[in-house]
Amino acid sequence: MAEMKWTKEQQQVIDARGRNLLVSAAAGSGKTAVLVERIVRMVTDPDHPVDIDRLLVMTFTNAAAAEMRERIGDALEKRLEEEPGDRNLERQTSLIHHARITTIDSFCLKLLREHFNELDIDPGFRIGDEGELLLLQADVMKELLEDYYGREDGRFLRFVDTYASGKADGGLEDYILQVWRFSQSNPWPGQWIAACKKELSEETDGDLDGLETAEWMRFLVRDVKRQAGEFAEQLAEALETAGEENGPQAYIPMLQEDLRAMERLSEAETYKEICGILSAPMFGRLAAVRGKDVDPEKKEAVSELRNRVKDGVKKMKALYVPEDPERIYGDLLNSREPVLMLLELAEEFTARFQEAKEEKNLVDFNDLEHFALDILTAGSRDHSPGPAADELAGLYEEILVDEYQDSNEVQETLIRLISRERYGKPNVFMVGDVKQSIYKFRLARPELFMEKYESYKKEEGPYQKIELHKNFRSRPEVLASVNDIFYSIMTKSLGNIQYTEDAALYPGAGYPETEREGQARTELLLLDTGEDLFLSMDEEKADLTEKEAEARLIASKIRELTDPDRGMKVWNGKEGRYEPLKRRDIVILLRSLSGWAEEFLRVLSAEGIPAFADSRTGYFTAVEVETVLNMPAVIDNPMQDIPLAGVLRSPIGGLTDHDLAVVMAEFKRCADKGQDPGFYGAVRHFLEAGAEAFAEDELYKKLEKFQNLLQILRKEAGYLPVHRLIWKIFERTGYYDYVSAMPAGKARQANLDMLVEKACAFEATSYQSLFDFIRYIERLKKYNTDFGEAARAGENDDTVRIMSIHKSKGLEFPVVFLAGAGKKFNRQDARGKILIDDKLGIATDYLDLERKVKAPTLKKNVLSRKMNLESMGEELRILYVAMTRAKEKLFITAGDRYLGRHAEKWGGISGRRELPFTFLSAAGSYLDWLLMASENARASLSVTCIPAEELLKEAARSQAWKAETYLELKRLREEGEPCPPEVLEQLCRPYPHEADIGLHAKMSVSELKEQGQFVDDGESDFLPTVPAFLRKGEEEEREQGRISRPGGAVRGTAYHRALELLSFKDAVSFGDLKAQLDAIKAQGLMAEEALRLVQPGVLWRFFQTPLAERMRRADEEGRLYKEQQFVVGIPAREMDEADSDELVLIQGIIDAWFEDEDGAVLVDYKTDRIGEGEEAVLLDRYRLQLIYYRRALEQITGKTVRQAFLYSLALQKEIPVF
Repeated sequence: MAEMKWTKEQQQVIDARGRNLLVSAAAGSGKTAVLVERIVRMVTDPDHPVDIDRLLVMTFTNAAAAEMRERIGDALEKRLEEEPGDRNLERQTSLIHHARITTIDSFCLKLLREHFNELDIDPGFRIGDEGELLLLQADVMKELLEDYYGREDGRFLRFVDTYASGKADGGLEDYILQVWRFSQSNPWPGQWIAACKKELSEETDGDLDGLETAEWMRFLVRDVKRQAGEFAEQLAEALETAGEENGPQAYIPMLQEDLRAMERLSEAETYKEICGILSAPMFGRLAAVRGKDVDPEKKEAVSELRNRVKDGVKKMKALYVPEDPERIYGDLLNSREPVLMLLELAEEFTARFQEAKEEKNLVDFNDLEHFALDILTAGSRDHSPGPAADELAGLYEEILVDEYQDSNEVQETLIRLISRERYGKPNVFMVGDVKQSIYKFRLARPELFMEKYESYKKEEGPYQKIELHKNFRSRPEVLASVNDIFYSIMTKSLGNIQYTEDAALYPGAGYPETEREGQARTELLLLDTGEDLFLSMDEEKADLTEKEAEARLIASKIRELTDPDRGMKVWNGKEGRYEPLKRRDIVILLRSLSGWAEEFLRVLSAEGIPAFADSRTGYFTAVEVETVLNMPAVIDNPMQDIPLAGVLRSPIGGLTDHDLAVVMAEFKRCADKGQDPGFYGAVRHFLEAGAEAFAEDELYKKLEKFQNLLQILRKEAGYLPVHRLIWKIFERTGYYDYVSAMPAGKARQANLDMLVEKACAFEATSYQSLFDFIRYIERLKKYNTDFGEAARAGENDDTVRIMSIHKSKGLEFPVVFLAGAGKKFNRQDARGKILIDDKLGIATDYLDLERKVKAPTLKKNVLSRKMNLESMGEELRILYVAMTRAKEKLFITAGDRYLGRHAEKWGGISGRRELPFTFLSAAGSYLDWLLMASENARASLSVTCIPAEELLKEAARSQAWKAETYLELKRLREEGEPCPPEVLEQLCRPYPHEADIGLHAKMSVSELKEQGQFVDDGESDFLPTVPAFLRKGEEEEREQGRISRPGGAVRGTAYHRALELLSFKDAVSFGDLKAQLDAIKAQGLMAEEALRLVQPGVLWRFFQTPLAERMRRADEEGRLYKEQQFVVGIPAREMDEADSDELVLIQGIIDAWFEDEDGAVLVDYKTDRIGEGEEAVLLDRYRLQLIYYRRALEQITGKTVRQAFLYSLALQKEIPVF
């Protein structure tokens, strides 16, 4: 195998030793490969080899750590194959299992396990479940607030009046937790809170002049000076244009006056000077310009520049200069006490929460890091390294940190304490890309990377930096557009990163020329959603329709790109040839999936394009999950109107909206004061008062049945654990089976399975009751701890993926659609009641309780400005991440209601490569930045404006027809004329696609079975695991809740999973098979409960069949494939679904298929309980299913399926299908 060729810079990174090395690795530069090679070279160095367990490799996810360990292990194994018998390689290969390739949290956990005695904590501690910790926080918070209310402390009551929302104390908990969480990102939380208290005292113990030295005031002065400097440059440009021939020279005197004011402002050194300049009159009226000699375009350009500066100064003045500057100090003084009380409460909460965790022997992830710091500093007041830190510094020859741009202060302090830098032997290797630091919301500090980037030298030395700027991912055309755009918009002034030639991306991948000229050029597709079609809609409908238009635009492009004859072809580097673009090669990236992914999935599905959204949200809002969660809430306390009505309205209760109204109306009509309040009282009244009147009524029977069910479940809730109670709900209501018959039934069942798993996780916590489980779920909902709906798409599915930009980091795709670029930035964090900054402290509003007046303090305005700028810097980096995911083609789509206005405002900006800070910071969306940079990126960026009405013709026609018909009917009614026949015909015309109404856009093979396309097997209990005469007693025990025995479907799933995991080529003997099953158990690939359902003897009889022997040979040749997922479109007419050619997407999973000399062969395992000689029954049931499977497999692979077999595990026999 040819040796890997490294670039000069990569080789420098691999070879450099004995220094702190910062590697700035651009997107697609192969940093992971370089990091692996560096480690391998270090441990195999012929002169000074380092044992791999003396390297500390830190990553940010467990998946990244596992991948790193695997890649290093593979590299060492390969070296050992090339140099068999090498003692050092053999040693390193054995040590790889002990190597410290770990996350920060895992490193801290190991340190804590080894030094628990130094902290006086129980060695049996466990890491708390996220929901459990949220419950514990709530309990501690409730007790804390109750204690403070009991003290009747005036300071606390003032704090409540200042920050509580409404009549209750809502919001107080969130503000205390906000301060607590921020403090935890500091290495020494107590000291941070103390520093905040000190700062508040100092800034309010003097006067306005004393504020000049405050850090936040210095930021204000720097910000004003920076803006004023740019405003002066823009006015100078306007002055130059006015002085040109045919320029508006009458404007010159006023422009000169404006320019002098901006120059004075840019030179101001104190806030008092700034107030004086901004309070003075400026931007007087321009002189009238008359005469034909003046160029109108020059006049317009000068006016536009001046107006832009004028607007900027106006906003600056509104933000920083109050009407009465003398009140600044007074407002800060008056807001001090509530903030000090907030800090006191956060401090007290920290102590109490820590105590509560100790009582339950819990730690959280914050504890791991802070306890580790305590161990490494031995609790010293000056935080100097202690014996443990010295020991680790001696142990680790080098510390390697991946994704360094996402580090925070705590992690930075940990690394510093265990490094050898204090001995004059720096040994920390840091690799990352600050342009891809997109986790500010997790309190990452990209500033740490930038501080080193600016202080480290390119030359060799103890503190060196190396740039990896060659990109081995993308085509040159993609890189050119990224460079052209970010040269203009990524600047030092916004985001603290200067996009220079050193930071730019350079092609490193060997792509051949595209088959069509211009095919790889980046495209910006714009939708003007301010057209008449949208203006006539209400705001919510218009917003949805805008998203629909963008989704339709992308769908049309995908159809065009994937057209079998005229579509795009992408380069397959491994095969060395072009291949047609497949749907799985395409990703749609969104800034946020919420509110967007659902609409995109709907539109793409309607367009016949299979798509999958990789979402971490939507679980708790899934209808099946909400329904089942309502049931425990009603069991715990039926006097909750919403959960009770939700359950009764669901298939569990079976009531309709009308039924609910009847129950409530009857209650209202006969209500008396002695009744239970709310809807539960209405139900009880209906059952009690209507026993005679409604006894035969269907509604009465439904309510009576539900009441009986509720009584049984409430009784069982007294002794069953929560997960068993949920299974009881499934069994007694049949709801688990019901959801399987709904569209996407398997996914819905997977969601319910996940709910049972979450209940099991809850039971492993220190809380146990049903009430606490309900609280557990509510806390997870409140703090957005969603799990995402259960994923069912596999990597090999030919589906378009929809994912967030954050989720895409580290991934690459042949074709990328960056959608929603017109979406406005989210600035909510900078608008909160309380703002916190690591450097500037805490700021809040001033509230005059007597006059009920609230206003932001100057300090809060400063923090808001800083947070806004930092947020925009983060958005710049997120945009960079999104645009650098594309390998061959990048599309950017954006809808904007004010496209014409924004294009005129930003599209004409040019003149220099780096755009002014005042322009960049005024952007409201990615689209604004792209329009600003479009002039400089003309050569690499194609901009096309597409009329939205073209994409929404049907909606437009419908809108126009409705408007015309309405006006015509209104006229006829006013004039008393009868409705003309042609209008009646329009109103009553039959729907042309009546046959398609009942069609599902997408169905699974299981859903086809449920609809009668072919009979469901039930995957019944076919095997003689328990004799029938014993099962009867077992059923009785199961009814009494003493045992829980899975049904046949669970057993069938267990056998399918085992056959998926077993290696056919390695199952040569019964002993081999048993050994593989033991390994599956040891690795946790199957639950023990599931494995107990699998009989090795049954499997071994299958492995002895001729069919299994063919599969074994195919496996040896790498031609056996298992669990092949598919989606295939079939006309509804062919399925006997409807008289329509509309495509219905069928999805399913093929158990196994293989290739041999006869071609492709399909295999489907069946677990139906049938008798000897009933093979024809199976064939009747599944022939149609196998026909669908054959069609899907041939469409996916392009291979002809020659044979198909059913294998009956009950009969232990292979059955040919065709």
